[in-house]
Amino acid sequence: MAAKGLKAAIISSLPAETPSADSEQVTQRQDGDTLEAKSTSRRIKTVEDLLRHVGADMTAYEVASSEATKWECGDGNGGSIELHRVFVRLKPKAGPGVRECVEAMIKAAAKGLRRKAVPKPAKRDGLWQVVVVADAHFGKYAWRGTTGAEDYDLYIAETVVRQAAGELLAVGDSMKPARRTIAFLGDLLHYDNPKGQTTSGTQLERDGRLQKMLEIGWDCLLEIVERSASTAPTDVLVVNGNHDETLSWAFQRVLMERFRNDGRVTVSGAFTGRQYATHGKNLIGFCHGHKAKRKLGQIMALEQPRHWSNAVCREWHTGHYHSQAAEWQRPIETIDGVIVRTAPALCPPDDWHAENGFVGSRRAMETFLYRPEGGLVSMHVAGGD
Repeated sequence: MAAKGLKAAIISSLPAETPSADSEQVTQRQDGDTLEAKSTSRRIKTVEDLLRHVGADMTAYEVASSEATKWECGDGNGGSIELHRVFVRLKPKAGPGVRECVEAMIKAAAKGLRRKAVPKPAKRDGLWQVVVVADAHFGKYAWRGTTGAEDYDLYIAETVVRQAAGELLAVGDSMKPARRTIAFLGDLLHYDNPKGQTTSGTQLERDGRLQKMLEIGWDCLLEIVERSASTAPTDVLVVNGNHDETLSWAFQRVLMERFRNDGRVTVSGAFTGRQYATHGKNLIGFCHGHKAKRKLGQIMALEQPRHWSNAVCREWHTGHYHSQAAEWQRPIETIDGVIVRTAPALCPPDDWHAENGFVGSRRAMETFLYRPEGGLVSMHVAGGD
């Protein structure tokens, strides 16, 4: 007991270790893209204090995890002081997701509304022009060194789509159609989320980020509608593809906002994968073509019985196959008395398609003109190789 008392007396007589009011222990560490900071201090009490102290760029980083604790210790004068230990781990901010990108595009489209008067109709013979835009695959990447075909990226896609569409619209203008339908048949975009995946989750090789793909791709496609509406009343419809099911409907919303108050343009608000348009005795169905291909004739009769009975010309326009070779696939065939056309694509094969033998497709875009009495008058192919 005497020894214990002596030891306690010696310890109590030693000067207490008093932290300086200004003393701070702050360390930082970087591990790849991750940043960590730690502090033991009287002044740095919160995660926000530590972030300010180290000058963290919170426009580029976000907090992955953090912890802040405190405790009291003696100050050597019979009192106590409060110390704080703070830890924070930062990770790079992820890019905007699909929702943020789409909302930004819709907002921009709404601001860009143009309220031009409907052009005075000239004397026209009642022709109906249908322009098919299928499988543009904005965001696809192909390099001739590994595919044996042509290169393809966002800027090449923008160029070839704009040129082909311009040629088709000019051909239509020369025939003075009474109205025009622009049919967007899906796979306009190559992937459906920021990870570069299709709707079903298939990982793809891509060119550009999601935001860049939307900006270049959708601006180019909107330009087609603007150009069409400058010379003829224009109807627009969108069906989803297998690569871009989510963003297909987002693009439809962008179109609706862009042309909401434009009397020259009517945008279909249907969210169905099969849509129809009529003109006189013509009944045309539109779908991407990756589902129910062999049943399209029967489906048209069931889904459009009134128009079916009135029509003498019944056709489907589909995409998806890029006119690629398959056991039963043909660019044009008749199924249950209905003509089924498969639209070509302007994009060349990427590595996967080249390796699996899906080569030799026509690279083109097509338009068709129908007479109101029913039947095809003319068609034109643009951009073919």
